[in-house]
Amino acid sequence: DLDGAGARDVPDEPVMSPHTFPRGASPGTFLHGLFEEIDFTQPVSAEWVTQQLQLGGFDEVWQPVLSRWINDVLSAPLNETGVSLNQLGAKDKQVELEFYVPIDAALRPEALDALIREHDPLSAQCPPLDFRQVRGMLKGFIDLVFRWQGRYYLLDYKSNWLGDSPEAYTVEAMSQAMQTHRYDLQYQLYTLALHRYLRHRLPNYDYERHFGGVIYLFLRGVTKEDTRQGIFTTRPAQALVTAMDALFAGAEEKAS
Repeated sequence: DLDGAGARDVPDEPVMSPHTFPRGASPGTFLHGLFEEIDFTQPVSAEWVTQQLQLGGFDEVWQPVLSRWINDVLSAPLNETGVSLNQLGAKDKQVELEFYVPIDAALRPEALDALIREHDPLSAQCPPLDFRQVRGMLKGFIDLVFRWQGRYYLLDYKSNWLGDSPEAYTVEAMSQAMQTHRYDLQYQLYTLALHRYLRHRLPNYDYERHFGGVIYLFLRGVTKEDTRQGIFTTRPAQALVTAMDALFAGAEEKAS
Protein backbone atom coordinates (compact mmCIF):
# COMPACT_ATOMS: atom_id res chain seq x y z
CA ASP A 1 0.00 0.00 0.00
CA LEU A 2 2.12 2.86 -1.31
CA ASP A 3 0.07 5.50 0.42
CA GLY A 4 2.82 8.11 0.32
CA ALA A 5 2.86 8.56 -3.45
CA GLY A 6 4.09 11.98 -4.48
CA ALA A 7 6.65 12.38 -1.71
CA ARG A 8 9.30 13.79 -4.06
CA ASP A 9 9.60 17.16 -5.75
CA VAL A 10 7.64 19.18 -3.19
CA PRO A 11 7.62 22.80 -4.42
CA ASP A 12 8.21 25.86 -2.30
CA GLU A 13 4.58 26.90 -1.86
CA PRO A 14 3.59 29.69 0.53
CA VAL A 15 -0.12 28.83 0.46
CA MET A 16 -0.95 26.27 3.13
CA SER A 17 -3.60 23.77 2.07
CA PRO A 18 -4.24 20.01 2.02
CA HIS A 19 -2.25 19.98 -1.23
CA THR A 20 0.86 21.44 0.40
CA PHE A 21 0.67 19.44 3.61
CA PRO A 22 3.80 17.25 3.89
CA ARG A 23 3.78 14.17 1.70
CA GLY A 24 5.14 10.71 2.19
CA ALA A 25 4.57 7.63 4.29
CA SER A 26 4.85 9.36 7.68
CA PRO A 27 2.26 12.09 6.93
CA GLY A 28 0.04 9.39 5.41
CA THR A 29 0.19 7.36 8.61
CA PHE A 30 -0.49 10.53 10.61
CA LEU A 31 -3.63 11.37 8.60
CA HIS A 32 -4.91 7.79 8.90
CA GLY A 33 -4.44 7.96 12.65
CA LEU A 34 -6.53 11.11 12.98
CA PHE A 35 -9.59 9.40 11.52
CA GLU A 36 -9.10 6.42 13.81
CA GLU A 37 -9.33 8.66 16.88
CA ILE A 38 -12.12 11.15 16.26
CA ASP A 39 -15.84 11.01 16.93
CA PHE A 40 -17.25 11.59 13.46
CA THR A 41 -20.39 13.24 14.80
CA GLN A 42 -18.51 16.05 16.57
CA PRO A 43 -16.50 18.94 15.08
CA VAL A 44 -12.82 18.59 15.87
CA SER A 45 -11.43 21.11 18.32
CA ALA A 46 -8.47 23.33 17.55
CA GLU A 47 -6.82 22.21 20.78
CA TRP A 48 -7.03 18.53 19.82
CA VAL A 49 -5.67 19.18 16.34
CA THR A 50 -2.78 21.20 17.78
CA GLN A 51 -1.99 18.37 20.17
CA GLN A 52 -2.02 15.80 17.37
CA LEU A 53 0.30 17.94 15.25
CA GLN A 54 2.72 18.21 18.15
CA LEU A 55 2.63 14.47 18.77
CA GLY A 56 3.14 13.79 15.07
CA GLY A 57 6.11 16.14 14.81
CA PHE A 58 4.39 18.68 12.56
CA ASP A 59 4.38 22.46 12.93
CA GLU A 60 1.41 23.85 14.86
CA VAL A 61 0.92 26.41 12.10
CA TRP A 62 -0.98 23.68 10.20
CA GLN A 63 -3.78 23.67 12.77
CA PRO A 64 -6.33 25.89 10.92
CA VAL A 65 -5.76 24.05 7.64
CA LEU A 66 -5.99 20.62 9.23
CA SER A 67 -9.10 21.50 11.26
CA ARG A 68 -10.97 22.71 8.17
CA TRP A 69 -9.71 19.77 6.17
CA ILE A 70 -10.93 17.16 8.67
CA ASN A 71 -14.33 18.81 9.03
CA ASP A 72 -14.69 19.00 5.23
CA VAL A 73 -13.95 15.27 4.93
CA LEU A 74 -16.44 14.48 7.70
CA SER A 75 -19.23 16.45 6.05
CA ALA A 76 -18.67 15.44 2.41
CA PRO A 77 -21.43 13.23 0.88
CA LEU A 78 -19.78 9.90 0.09
CA ASN A 79 -22.19 8.48 -2.48
CA GLU A 80 -25.61 8.87 -4.03
CA THR A 81 -27.36 7.99 -0.74
CA GLY A 82 -26.11 11.24 0.81
CA VAL A 83 -24.28 9.53 3.67
CA SER A 84 -21.38 11.41 5.20
CA LEU A 85 -18.99 10.38 7.95
CA ASN A 86 -20.46 12.90 10.40
CA GLN A 87 -23.77 11.00 10.28
CA LEU A 88 -22.19 7.80 11.60
CA GLY A 89 -22.48 7.14 15.30
CA ALA A 90 -20.44 4.58 17.21
CA LYS A 91 -23.02 1.81 16.76
CA ASP A 92 -22.92 2.12 12.97
CA LYS A 93 -19.18 1.95 12.36
CA GLN A 94 -16.15 -0.18 13.09
CA VAL A 95 -12.71 1.41 12.83
CA GLU A 96 -9.73 -0.71 11.76
CA LEU A 97 -11.66 -3.94 11.34
CA GLU A 98 -9.17 -6.79 11.57
CA PHE A 99 -9.76 -9.80 9.35
CA TYR A 100 -8.28 -13.18 8.53
CA VAL A 101 -8.91 -14.94 5.22
CA PRO A 102 -7.67 -18.54 4.99
CA ILE A 103 -6.03 -19.60 1.73
CA ASP A 104 -6.92 -23.27 1.91
CA ALA A 105 -5.11 -24.40 -1.23
CA ALA A 106 -2.09 -23.12 -3.13
CA LEU A 107 -3.16 -19.86 -4.76
CA ARG A 108 -1.67 -19.22 -8.19
CA PRO A 109 -1.40 -15.65 -9.50
CA GLU A 110 -2.74 -16.68 -12.92
CA ALA A 111 -5.98 -17.99 -11.39
CA LEU A 112 -6.66 -14.88 -9.33
CA ASP A 113 -5.62 -12.58 -12.17
CA ALA A 114 -8.03 -14.26 -14.59
CA LEU A 115 -10.93 -13.79 -12.18
CA ILE A 116 -10.40 -10.13 -11.42
CA ARG A 117 -9.74 -9.28 -15.07
CA GLU A 118 -12.98 -10.95 -16.10
CA HIS A 119 -15.18 -9.23 -13.55
CA ASP A 120 -13.57 -5.83 -12.79
CA PRO A 121 -12.91 -3.31 -15.60
CA LEU A 122 -10.31 -1.54 -13.45
CA SER A 123 -8.28 -4.73 -13.04
CA ALA A 124 -8.60 -5.55 -16.73
CA GLN A 125 -6.40 -2.54 -17.53
CA CYS A 126 -3.63 -3.52 -15.08
CA PRO A 127 -0.47 -5.57 -15.72
CA PRO A 128 -0.82 -9.26 -14.87
CA LEU A 129 -0.52 -10.17 -11.20
CA ASP A 130 2.85 -11.62 -10.32
CA PHE A 131 3.45 -13.19 -6.92
CA ARG A 132 4.79 -16.45 -5.62
CA GLN A 133 2.24 -19.21 -5.13
CA VAL A 134 0.86 -18.83 -1.61
CA ARG A 135 -1.08 -20.80 0.94
CA GLY A 136 -1.92 -20.05 4.56
CA MET A 137 -3.65 -17.09 6.17
CA LEU A 138 -4.17 -13.57 4.87
CA LYS A 139 -4.42 -10.97 7.62
CA GLY A 140 -5.35 -7.34 7.20
CA PHE A 141 -7.22 -4.30 8.50
CA ILE A 142 -9.99 -2.32 6.83
CA ASP A 143 -9.80 1.38 7.73
CA LEU A 144 -13.55 1.69 8.24
CA VAL A 145 -16.65 -0.47 7.88
CA PHE A 146 -19.98 1.26 8.38
CA ARG A 147 -23.70 0.56 8.14
CA TRP A 148 -26.08 2.93 6.40
CA GLN A 149 -29.74 2.32 5.55
CA GLY A 150 -29.31 -1.40 6.19
CA ARG A 151 -26.30 -1.84 3.93
CA TYR A 152 -22.63 -2.25 4.80
CA TYR A 153 -19.78 -0.31 3.21
CA LEU A 154 -16.02 -0.48 3.45
CA LEU A 155 -13.94 2.66 3.27
CA ASP A 156 -10.21 3.29 2.89
CA TYR A 157 -8.31 6.55 3.37
CA LYS A 158 -5.61 7.49 0.87
CA SER A 159 -3.22 10.42 1.29
CA ASN A 160 -1.77 10.21 -2.24
CA TRP A 161 -0.93 13.54 -3.86
CA LEU A 162 -2.41 13.72 -7.36
CA GLY A 163 -2.14 17.45 -7.99
CA ASP A 164 -2.19 20.92 -6.45
CA SER A 165 -5.96 21.49 -6.46
CA PRO A 166 -9.17 19.54 -5.84
CA GLU A 167 -9.75 19.53 -9.60
CA ALA A 168 -6.78 17.15 -9.97
CA TYR A 169 -8.72 14.42 -8.15
CA THR A 170 -10.98 13.39 -10.99
CA VAL A 171 -12.42 9.91 -11.42
CA GLU A 172 -9.89 9.33 -14.20
CA ALA A 173 -6.92 10.44 -12.07
CA MET A 174 -8.06 8.39 -9.09
CA SER A 175 -8.64 5.35 -11.31
CA GLN A 176 -5.09 5.68 -12.61
CA ALA A 177 -3.74 5.82 -9.06
CA MET A 178 -5.86 2.81 -8.12
CA GLN A 179 -4.35 0.84 -10.99
CA THR A 180 -0.77 2.02 -10.43
CA HIS A 181 -0.77 0.91 -6.79
CA ARG A 182 -3.09 -2.07 -7.31
CA TYR A 183 -5.69 -0.74 -4.91
CA ASP A 184 -8.15 -2.74 -7.03
CA LEU A 185 -6.77 -5.96 -5.57
CA GLN A 186 -6.82 -4.37 -2.12
CA TYR A 187 -10.53 -3.56 -2.23
CA GLN A 188 -11.33 -6.94 -3.80
CA LEU A 189 -9.64 -8.72 -0.88
CA TYR A 190 -11.35 -6.38 1.60
CA THR A 191 -14.71 -7.11 -0.03
CA LEU A 192 -14.13 -10.85 0.21
CA ALA A 193 -13.22 -10.50 3.90
CA LEU A 194 -16.29 -8.37 4.67
CA HIS A 195 -18.51 -10.70 2.63
CA ARG A 196 -17.40 -13.66 4.72
CA TYR A 197 -17.79 -11.69 7.94
CA LEU A 198 -21.32 -10.56 7.13
CA ARG A 199 -22.30 -14.03 5.97
CA HIS A 200 -21.25 -15.33 9.36
CA ARG A 201 -22.90 -12.57 11.40
CA LEU A 202 -26.13 -11.65 9.60
CA PRO A 203 -29.21 -13.87 9.45
CA ASN A 204 -30.38 -14.31 5.84
CA TYR A 205 -27.33 -12.48 4.52
CA ASP A 206 -27.43 -11.63 0.84
CA TYR A 207 -24.59 -9.84 -0.95
CA GLU A 208 -26.80 -7.87 -3.28
CA ARG A 209 -29.06 -6.72 -0.48
CA HIS A 210 -26.54 -6.12 2.29
CA PHE A 211 -23.25 -5.05 0.70
CA GLY A 212 -23.36 -1.38 -0.24
CA GLY A 213 -19.97 -0.96 -1.88
CA VAL A 214 -16.42 0.33 -1.64
CA ILE A 215 -15.39 3.94 -0.97
CA TYR A 216 -11.82 5.21 -1.31
CA LEU A 217 -11.26 8.70 0.06
CA PHE A 218 -8.34 10.49 -1.55
CA LEU A 219 -8.15 12.87 1.39
CA ARG A 220 -6.27 15.72 -0.28
CA GLY A 221 -8.95 16.04 -2.96
CA VAL A 222 -12.09 15.79 -0.83
CA THR A 223 -14.24 18.91 -0.55
CA LYS A 224 -17.74 19.16 0.84
CA GLU A 225 -18.84 21.16 -2.19
CA ASP A 226 -18.10 18.69 -5.01
CA THR A 227 -18.43 14.93 -4.52
CA ARG A 228 -17.04 14.25 -8.00
CA GLN A 229 -13.55 14.91 -6.70
CA GLY A 230 -11.52 12.91 -4.21
CA ILE A 231 -14.09 10.13 -3.71
CA PHE A 232 -13.70 6.89 -5.64
CA THR A 233 -16.60 4.43 -5.35
CA THR A 234 -17.17 0.98 -6.77
CA ARG A 235 -19.00 -2.24 -6.00
CA PRO A 236 -17.41 -5.55 -7.00
CA ALA A 237 -19.72 -7.86 -8.92
CA GLN A 238 -21.26 -10.63 -6.89
CA ALA A 239 -19.89 -13.12 -9.42
CA LEU A 240 -16.35 -11.96 -8.63
CA VAL A 241 -16.82 -12.23 -4.88
CA THR A 242 -18.40 -15.66 -5.17
CA ALA A 243 -15.61 -16.89 -7.43
CA MET A 244 -12.89 -15.49 -5.15
CA ASP A 245 -14.58 -17.10 -2.18
CA ALA A 246 -14.43 -20.48 -3.93
CA LEU A 247 -10.86 -19.93 -5.14
CA PHE A 248 -9.56 -19.10 -1.66
CA ALA A 249 -11.41 -22.13 -0.30
CA GLY A 250 -9.50 -24.36 -2.70
CA ALA A 251 -12.30 -24.90 -5.21
CA GLU A 252 -10.61 -23.35 -8.22
CA GLU A 253 -12.51 -25.44 -10.70
CA LYS A 254 -15.76 -23.98 -9.35
CA ALA A 255 -14.34 -20.45 -9.46
CA SER A 256 -13.35 -20.60 -13.12
